[in-house]
Amino acid sequence: MYFRRVGGVGLLLAMANSLSGIIWGANSVMLSIYMLSIGMSPAFIGLVLGTFSFMNALGSLIVGYLADFMDRVKLFILLSLISGSLILLMITGVPIIVSIAYLLIALFNRYVVLTAIVGEYAKKEDISDELFSLSSTFNVAFSVVGSLLAVLPGYLGRFGYDLVFLAEAASLYLTIPMVLRAVKYLDKSILNVKIERLSLRDLGRLRSSWLLKRLIPEAIIGLGAGIIIPLFSLWFYLKFHVNLASLSLVYAISNATLALGTLMAPIISRAFRSRVISVVSLEGLATVVLAVMPSIYNLPILLTLFIIRNTLMNMANPLLTSLINELAPREERGRVFGVWNMLSSIPRAVGPGLGGYLMDIGYLDLPLYLTSMLYATAVVLFYILLRDVERRMGVVYRT
Repeated sequence: MYFRRVGGVGLLLAMANSLSGIIWGANSVMLSIYMLSIGMSPAFIGLVLGTFSFMNALGSLIVGYLADFMDRVKLFILLSLISGSLILLMITGVPIIVSIAYLLIALFNRYVVLTAIVGEYAKKEDISDELFSLSSTFNVAFSVVGSLLAVLPGYLGRFGYDLVFLAEAASLYLTIPMVLRAVKYLDKSILNVKIERLSLRDLGRLRSSWLLKRLIPEAIIGLGAGIIIPLFSLWFYLKFHVNLASLSLVYAISNATLALGTLMAPIISRAFRSRVISVVSLEGLATVVLAVMPSIYNLPILLTLFIIRNTLMNMANPLLTSLINELAPREERGRVFGVWNMLSSIPRAVGPGLGGYLMDIGYLDLPLYLTSMLYATAVVLFYILLRDVERRMGVVYRT
């Protein structure tokens, strides 16, 4: 199997880059419902989730610069310790503490610095598609664990939420020894690519600025995703009264399916001989499925469509990450990943507030329709802006 090319070090980095999938899996099911249970309104929940995306954008930019300026391993360890401690504060159940802790987790964005390390290794070994797809597969596999953990509050009440947050914090702390072990075998140049100074004005002078301009459709994707994705479990809960235990099972199945899907991503990329065409095809199909969902009232069929949409849309992520990794110069990779994340995160900050407000006033399906229109626009623009970039930049595909 082609993932043998990743090797032991790559496998360890992929796992470290993915273990926090437990957080994604658990929070996508229970977070909005947990916030509702401690007295937060749907509109306020949407506001907090939206602000999280804004803080994530700010954190991505700051950490992206720091990742190109200082020791990446030390930075990653520091951010992991801070983020894990903030998750533990969410156990308090006090709305203001939960909200602030959740928002600060986004600011201390550890994902950017670890992605820069993984990207350097992948580029050097010429395994970008394989390593990022494997990382995504592990991520969704761990998210299955998180989704299953989210069933605990349904049986244990408040104590169940506490156990889930403890598991989330542990998933961050455990990545530290994994990264420390992996970096023993890495060249120092992979870990530290230092720029001489920090300046926002440098963004306009990046050799990758042409690429960042062509990633603008990611902002539209971010806005659409923000409107419904973090509120999907709340949508099922409010419209169909699906309980937390059932949602946990559905999300677990969805993420397990996605894990298999991301394993296929490099195969799809090579079949089309284009990451761009692959991303457009997968996201386009996912958009069609999303647009159909509000008109379906048969719950088993609807949940099946939810799983299909989730798989198709997220299969594109490792391919886009791989494309950016291949095109970005190594000395700019931290900033490029940071700005790319910021492009999606800032509009994503607006979405949950709008989606939560629409649900609060009774328009439960409108967020799905709005997201479908935004996704469709972004997919078309993405194709127009990037359709020739692989040919012009000489991106080679192994057969």
